[in-house]
Amino acid sequence: MTAFAKTNFESGNGGYLHYNTGTERKFVARFKHRGPVTKAKFIKTLIKHYTVEEYFARLGGAYNAQGEAPLQILMNDEILVFDRDDLGRGYFVLDGKVL
Repeated sequence: MTAFAKTNFESGNGGYLHYNTGTERKFVARFKHRGPVTKAKFIKTLIKHYTVEEYFARLGGAYNAQGEAPLQILMNDEILVFDRDDLGRGYFVLDGKVL
């Protein structure tokens, strides 16, 4: 199992994030709109909780139509949680930290 290396992440135009495995450049996620989960927070979470093989096996796309969306992977593993306070206002919690 290969751990993610921060230096192998590549940001492109249009908010695309790719990962260079050494043999190929793979799509990781797209950050089209501003949101509570920034690119930096997403990368930090990937490095902490996933291996390269595990993440790309679960990611949907051209090769895996039944796969999961990038943020959905975090939500399914309960690393990213959407919750509501007593007043009904929604907020996200990423890795135990309120965003």
